[in-house]
Amino acid sequence: MKTFQVLFMSVVIISGVVFGMLSVFELPMPSTLMEWVASDIILGAVLYLVYLGITGFGPSKTKVRHTLKKVTA
Repeated sequence: MKTFQVLFMSVVIISGVVFGMLSVFELPMPSTLMEWVASDIILGAVLYLVYLGITGFGPSKTKVRHTLKKVTA
């Protein structure tokens, strides 16, 4: 799978888990605007950390492969 697909699936899974945990433990859903903003910031931070984790451990496509040939002038 491509990186975008992995990232998108991670976002969907984490969002489902977060809202699933809210409903399982009957935690109150945000009711005011400030509670929604705070929950969005927290969710955004979690998703950003997951993104950093995925890109940090994934293969890098920008690595330069150097050959061992000598360059003589």
